[in-house]
Amino acid sequence: DNWPSVLFAMAGGIVLSVGNLSTQYAWALVGLSVVEVVSACISVVIGTTLNYFLDGRKNNAGFAEILFSGLGCFLIAALLGAAVHKSNDADNKAKLITLSSGLEEEAGYTLSLL
Repeated sequence: DNWPSVLFAMAGGIVLSVGNLSTQYAWALVGLSVVEVVSACISVVIGTTLNYFLDGRKNNAGFAEILFSGLGCFLIAALLGAAVHKSNDADNKAKLITLSSGLEEEAGYTLSLL
């Protein structure tokens, strides 16, 4: 008799499963420190926004301004975390290239002495 609620709960379970799967793939690609921060921020933003619009008592004076300014801060934190990771990844690749070229030159020099 309560099929809309049952279907809504099933859809929520599917979304949760897809989120867990994407978190595992992201963890393999970028590491735990980035994935946890970004996924926590996105979960807070999406969950709070959905709860706000699904709640029938959303006419509290000043509540929306405080809520959505905080959600904006969470979203900015997620974007900054992703940007910092991208910057660090580029720096690490540049360092590895420099290190590997230095080791090749060093190895060539020591081999030529033998």
